[in-house]
Amino acid sequence: MKSLRVAIVSDIHFDLHDVPTWNAFRQWHSDVQPDKTVILGDFVDIGMMSRWSQGANDPLFVIPQIKCFVKEANALAEETGELIIVEGNHDERWARYINGDKPYVLQDALGLTLKDQCHAQGLTENLSWIREDTEVKGIECGPFVLRHGHNQAGRFGGGKHLAANRISKSLGQCEVFGHHHRGQLYAQTAHGKTAIAIANPCMTGDHEYSKDPDWQRGFTILEVFGKKNEYATPYVIIMNEGKFAWNGTVYDGNK
Repeated sequence: MKSLRVAIVSDIHFDLHDVPTWNAFRQWHSDVQPDKTVILGDFVDIGMMSRWSQGANDPLFVIPQIKCFVKEANALAEETGELIIVEGNHDERWARYINGDKPYVLQDALGLTLKDQCHAQGLTENLSWIREDTEVKGIECGPFVLRHGHNQAGRFGGGKHLAANRISKSLGQCEVFGHHHRGQLYAQTAHGKTAIAIANPCMTGDHEYSKDPDWQRGFTILEVFGKKNEYATPYVIIMNEGKFAWNGTVYDGNK
């Protein structure tokens, strides 16, 4: 029996991403060519559309970030069996800001929605695009639900024990979520059934608004199997300085 390999990456924040971390992931992705790749939200930063004050060196225009994302997403689409893109809270800034008071940040824009804009900038049509809302709360992937998680942050809370909070408050639902830039895995067994929650690590670089943050960089791999894909073995990859090892191979994003 062969498993279904799923790569999950989130909180990249193009073009403020951590380049060595992303390069190492891209090396792995090109080698392994997973069956499914999920970009689980916050793929662009769009800080210039934030209600928060920006740093003096932060980007002024959004389109260069979108072009950076499009280039990288197209490369992933060539290497994976299925590419799924989920909007996170940073990505949703486009929809909230399209009628904002700083039209100059939209210089060279070609579409009204973020999805339209990405496709207008050359994003492949060979993908699925999902926006979390009251109807769509995540993606089913074997026993796991995958979601960015910003819409549930108030319910499940933050703090140090993100993954443990998810398990204790979600009635045992297996889940992979992003948003917090933390890498955690927590398992809990009750009545003979083990549930797992994973806080997916990020791929963003450092930001001016957060000096020396407690963020972990990396991604998650799910190996899904069973007659009905009812099982999955998770691997949470935490990188240091853009480096990690997998299946006997070292991936170094600094090279």
